[in-house]
Amino acid sequence: MWIVSYISEIWLDNRSCEVHREYFSEEYVMPASTLKSLWAIVLLKELGENYRIPTIFAIKKDTLFIRFNGDPTLRFSTLDSVLKEKISTFDFQSVKVVISFPKWGERYGYGWAWEDIDKGYITPITPISINYGKVSEDSALRIYIGNVREETFTDSAIYIPRSDYRYRDPLKFVEHIVKRVAKDFGKKVKIVTLEGDMPDLSGFDMDTIYSPTLVDMLRPTLYYSINFMADMLVAHYSKGLSNAGDKFKEFMKKLGMDGDAYIFDGTGLSRYNLIRARDAAFIMCAGSKGLSEYALDIFPSPGEGTLKRRLVELGERVYAKTGTLFGVSALLGFYRGCNEEYVFGIFVQNYPITEKARAEIDNLVRTYGGILDCGRVEAK
Repeated sequence: MWIVSYISEIWLDNRSCEVHREYFSEEYVMPASTLKSLWAIVLLKELGENYRIPTIFAIKKDTLFIRFNGDPTLRFSTLDSVLKEKISTFDFQSVKVVISFPKWGERYGYGWAWEDIDKGYITPITPISINYGKVSEDSALRIYIGNVREETFTDSAIYIPRSDYRYRDPLKFVEHIVKRVAKDFGKKVKIVTLEGDMPDLSGFDMDTIYSPTLVDMLRPTLYYSINFMADMLVAHYSKGLSNAGDKFKEFMKKLGMDGDAYIFDGTGLSRYNLIRARDAAFIMCAGSKGLSEYALDIFPSPGEGTLKRRLVELGERVYAKTGTLFGVSALLGFYRGCNEEYVFGIFVQNYPITEKARAEIDNLVRTYGGILDCGRVEAK
């Protein structure tokens, strides 16, 4: 069976969102990691640039309540430090620790499942996936690298197979740290887990720690195409990755779009993700209206992030997100001309030689970006 490769290309005037140039723009394409840029626009528009994800600690009598909400930047060391501060204040010999988190449903996104789960590289996407989804040797937290096939938990330590291992069950790691801190203070601990809506905390003494701002989380996510961060942020917003597609389509409708898209994760890893090239560019154009220049700085320019060695002569004329899967290469973002600014999307499909596909995309940006810059192409 022959699979024909093709390029979908679209250029829009960033002020009017009208088409300046298009080629196979009605075709559905796999966006690969350029999907991260579309989700970034959705999140910034819906949540706001300064949105922060809260993690709540609350105390009442002999009970410590912890509410995780999917902050992907929360670290094991931070959790350990806060637990020490809180548990040290209890006069009771026995402490009840309630670990609460929203019910997201699935443990893995489609993008993770088809690529990584059998290899053991995957991190569950849950509301308590902390430490950027990674573990490393830490004698202070009694996490050690050992000759084991998967995580091994003892009363006082965790053994992991290798230094780059990604944990499979974040709840066990949280429970381990809770038990260890309680033991250090000579406390007996009973751990209860609650999955669902936020309980009533009337009468509790509450304390909240926050993630960095949304724009500060999105910047490294897009610069370096961090899959774990992208899926966690989308899962937080969508209340689970299984709801991501519906939330994405809701946003399209808010922009007045009557097209459809098939979205299954926040990363673009899944080959089930499909969107028309024209729709992807329109979301970038219309969705970015009202966002500050600071917010749009989440996109790298040539010489930065995943564009470090691409289009370097164009400098800050381009700020865009790359996308790569086997057989798929893409670039989606903004082109600053002398007088005008454009949104562009170029998607190479079914072409397995990545280096050549990227070169073709870059040549199109140089060629047509230069033409549009001079205003010599009439809108079609």
